[in-house]
Amino acid sequence: MTIPVQIDSNAWNFLFDHAIDINLELPQDEFTLFITREVEIEICAIPDEGKDRTDKRPLKQYIQDSLARNQVRTSARFGFAEANPVGGPAVYAGFGQGTFQSDKERAWYSQEIVRNYSIGKSKKGSGLSGNQADTAVAATSFDCVVLTCDKRAGPIGEALRQGGRVIFLTDALLKINSLGQIVRSAAKQ
Repeated sequence: MTIPVQIDSNAWNFLFDHAIDINLELPQDEFTLFITREVEIEICAIPDEGKDRTDKRPLKQYIQDSLARNQVRTSARFGFAEANPVGGPAVYAGFGQGTFQSDKERAWYSQEIVRNYSIGKSKKGSGLSGNQADTAVAATSFDCVVLTCDKRAGPIGEALRQGGRVIFLTDALLKINSLGQIVRSAAKQ
């Protein structure tokens, strides 16, 4: 059985900046890598040029190559097209593409603190509302190890507080162990 790993959108920037080959660090015979549908939407919305005029095309190419080489799977919740927001990106997947929401996920989303992080937030450039992707990623942390750089107060931090397996990627962390060793250790918790 492999260790499931969910990669947050901001973690891709860290992995790219540190030239980490996830195929070597998290080999497919030991790890199964995922992104949520919401993270997939955020990745697709990365512009070619950043706000600071940096060229984002190498980052986008790194992500696309990593997704393909490592057979990173997109996880999505099952839902009919009508469940997707009008004029927004389709976050729900249909038959044969999405999974039913688990009892654990349903309990996560129903908490008042989680709803406060996500409901009523304005849309971002990706078309998703604020914290929508983070809430989806956080929900997976109870069954997967989540890789993120998002240390601000929000759904991912709340998931960690409630026992989710979250790894906040930092330079200091990678000086101690390899990414694979860090994930293996978190998976045992």
